[in-house]
Amino acid sequence: MKRYRWNLPPVDDAALTSFACSIKASLPLARIFFMRGVKSYEAAEAFFTASLETLPSPSLFASMPTAVGRVQEAIRSGEKIMIYGDYDVDGITGTAMLNLFLRDRDADVSYYINNRFEEGYGLSMEGIRAAAERQVGLIITVDCGISANLAIERAGELGMDVIVCDHHEPEELPDAYAILNPKVPGCSYPFRELCGCGVAFRFIQAIAEELQLSAESWQQYLDLVAIATAADMVVLSEENRTMVREGFRKMQQRPRVGIEAMLSFMKVNPRDLSMTGVTFGIAPRINAAGRMGSARKAVDWLLAESKDEARVHTGELEELNILRRRTDLEMLKRAEEMVEGHFASYCSSIVLYDESWHLGVVGIVASKMLERYHLPTVILGASKELVKGSVRSVPGLNIYSVLQECSDLLEQFGGHHQAAGVSMRPENLPAFRKRFDEISARVLDMDARQKELTVDTELGLGEITGNFMKALQRFSPYGVGNPEPLFLTEGLQCNGSVRLLKERHVKFMVRDASGKRLDVIAFDRKDIYDALKESSGQSFSMVYSLELHEWNGRVEPQAKVKDLSVESLHRQVL
Repeated sequence: MKRYRWNLPPVDDAALTSFACSIKASLPLARIFFMRGVKSYEAAEAFFTASLETLPSPSLFASMPTAVGRVQEAIRSGEKIMIYGDYDVDGITGTAMLNLFLRDRDADVSYYINNRFEEGYGLSMEGIRAAAERQVGLIITVDCGISANLAIERAGELGMDVIVCDHHEPEELPDAYAILNPKVPGCSYPFRELCGCGVAFRFIQAIAEELQLSAESWQQYLDLVAIATAADMVVLSEENRTMVREGFRKMQQRPRVGIEAMLSFMKVNPRDLSMTGVTFGIAPRINAAGRMGSARKAVDWLLAESKDEARVHTGELEELNILRRRTDLEMLKRAEEMVEGHFASYCSSIVLYDESWHLGVVGIVASKMLERYHLPTVILGASKELVKGSVRSVPGLNIYSVLQECSDLLEQFGGHHQAAGVSMRPENLPAFRKRFDEISARVLDMDARQKELTVDTELGLGEITGNFMKALQRFSPYGVGNPEPLFLTEGLQCNGSVRLLKERHVKFMVRDASGKRLDVIAFDRKDIYDALKESSGQSFSMVYSLELHEWNGRVEPQAKVKDLSVESLHRQVL
């Protein structure tokens, strides 16, 4: 029943006690700060209260003054501008954002997003031809372009300048008019972990400040930055945390018409929108457009000006998302069937290929297989003469570095340390599968191949007070680099009956030795139901997160179980 290795890292007790006193907080709350690298009063204050005024100046980006000047020139002269975005949430939100901002400046602006299946990722020659046909003079990329050397060279030959707004790791820089990317050599911008939409947002801020516009002229797009940052799985620290927090505030208080329509479809009150609502609700519906059809549908949804128009586009996205869910379930079932045979030869990674698999969904299936098996995973389908797919990695393995070691077998690859995309010739697949597994075996020790839960702190049920929950809520929004805090409580027993809901979820109440009680739910953990029934009356340990749950007009703390053990706890410390 216990699925994970539980890890409660040690801390300096004296330093923790001193820090807790300085911020006037309990030791469990102080330990949550410590687990996030926050160990001073000043850092804690910044973690909770950092404002937009504390963001670094966008002028610190290399080429920012050049890029701003070029856009101003295009606006003044009435030159045609094309926003060229990627087909995922990051690219779609950034494309819509730049369109809205430039349209409000009376710029002659249009947009272009590749067809995932016909053109693939990044600036394509088809897209450059479309720009030339529209008589575009300036192309601005969003979430792509840093590796599009040939396409940017072709754009120059046709008389078009290209400004690259990207956040992917650069190799050989393209000969663009300007490059805005915190990861390029020589860039003095202090924060490297922006998403593509975040880079475009800082570009908009720089333009607005040069034009002496109000802060609202650029801050109004923080909702789009928040969605992109949450969906793109970039680190949710420093300025990302600040922008996401402010973006959520905007969506909760004054959602734009498209987002309001989508929340209505999701049956979510804007004031109750959470990170879960974005990552498992809004983002999949946006992504469904590019995965199952045309990403233009999602851009047009964000560009909608009336409630009626927004509802129509939201309905289209909902239909595409239903199709996407059905498709990925079918693919996941087939992938599960293939795994056993695959492990007969390869035990350190998963590389699966089926020519019938839908390329728009391979990334979702790769993520789900990673969650189940906790091994570096590649899911591939057929695309004309090539094999294409998505790669997902476990913590501790930089997948981009692994792909660099396999680059001679690949036609193209790109992405981040945890996720990437690849394409290769079919004849190279066996060699790629073998080398990918050999590298994974070399880099990953046995501990890294076992799922781990990093526990923030031990917690007694008596410590879960109203003030504790109020303070805990301030740690959100949660994401990469700031995960939802996990707690460990030992010596628990069931208090009353254990119920199985919809044959999947488990609902029960626990009590500790002092008689303190807590409501508990375990999603998709029927194994916990079975174990608790078999070990009736036996004490157990539980790792869980906490939320406030409303029922019959009452709001009470509720534990969401991550793992449970009725055995002796064997703690493994880093």
